[in-house]
Amino acid sequence: MAEENKNGLQEAAEKSANAAHTISGAVKTGKAIAAASKGAAVGGPYGAAAGVLWGSRKHLGKIIIVMVALLLLPVLFVLMLPSMIFSTIGGFFSGLFGGGDAGTELPVMIMNDTAAIIENIETVGSSLNVILLESLDDLFAEIDKDFEDFSGDRKEIINPYENSNIIDANLIISQYCAANEKDFEKITLADLEKTIRDNIGELFSYTKQTKTETSTKTDPETDEETEITETVVYYTIAYNGGTHFADAVFLLSDEQKALAADYHSNLYLFLNDNLITTANTTHGLLAQMSLDNPYSGDTESFGSPFAAGWLPAVTSEFGLRTDPITGQINSGHTGIDIAFAFGTEIKAVMSGKVIYVRYPTTGYGYHLAINHGNGVVTLYAHCSKILVNDGDIVSQGDVIALVGSTGRSTGNHLHFEVIADGIPQDPRGYLPK
Repeated sequence: MAEENKNGLQEAAEKSANAAHTISGAVKTGKAIAAASKGAAVGGPYGAAAGVLWGSRKHLGKIIIVMVALLLLPVLFVLMLPSMIFSTIGGFFSGLFGGGDAGTELPVMIMNDTAAIIENIETVGSSLNVILLESLDDLFAEIDKDFEDFSGDRKEIINPYENSNIIDANLIISQYCAANEKDFEKITLADLEKTIRDNIGELFSYTKQTKTETSTKTDPETDEETEITETVVYYTIAYNGGTHFADAVFLLSDEQKALAADYHSNLYLFLNDNLITTANTTHGLLAQMSLDNPYSGDTESFGSPFAAGWLPAVTSEFGLRTDPITGQINSGHTGIDIAFAFGTEIKAVMSGKVIYVRYPTTGYGYHLAINHGNGVVTLYAHCSKILVNDGDIVSQGDVIALVGSTGRSTGNHLHFEVIADGIPQDPRGYLPK
């Protein structure tokens, strides 16, 4: 009986997979959902998905199989995303059937579990970054060999990617799934890792420039100055980026590139919906954490989060705006964005107690929050590096983090929030003019 049940579930899963392929491949959902959203704003992305499906009702027979099997409307939107993220990380069918172990009678479905989907994205991102670091190590060894053969006096390596979040995991996931659009069973993290490792030598490259430089060295005992001339070789590292993955790693056709773009667009729609939920949850959590971790030290007026000031560098205001990633009009923004170069020091705007340090690869990215007492908390997001820990007491002007572009971000900046009693406030009412 158990075997019959398992076979029946397997058959349903195969039908669901075919329906997923029909929906994701035939409907070309990225642009379709964007268009449908105009008539389904109240429903959000899930409502828009329903509208697109009705517009493709010639496929309703297959779609109904998915609905009967899974029962929840949000799943239909998830089915239009790259399949890797809505199964367990082992692959599509292992996600439905808990890995297919002997004795497994019930499917393990995470297709409606947002937290699990986000965790899958983060797992893939972490795995890809490990491979990229391995590729960088190989490149450094190649540079050492080149310098040894050249016999220069000194080498300098210019690495723009040090301590940065190099890869757009969402884009790579989308391209990989588009490359395997007709072979869902093949889609696994292990296969993705192998595909990229097979091309590991092509992920980074370098250029070099040789300069003759003269400097002065002072003898500490005699104060005598000696002029030194050196041959310095500068090696500049370049990351080959998403276009390289599409053309040289996954070998995407033009049609597959379009599908990957649709997947990518949908994934950002999904993450945007999740980001709003996450932000609201975070604000409530911080209100409670500020009570559980009180701060009663001296308080002062807010200072600037940057030594160079903040006002001229604001790129996005608090409140309603056009989302820079999805293009959604009247999207809520719970802070202000302040753009500075990667690695710029971020300062605590007021004395307080660090109550929240997190390192996700989506949403806020690397972020921290400081309790200043009296119900006021400040949040600093998308950092490249955080320099404080939970429980630390900081003073106004202390360097707490460095600017980056981690999480859901389009470039290097600080997303800064002021939260009073769990409610986001416009930071312009607090920061110095």
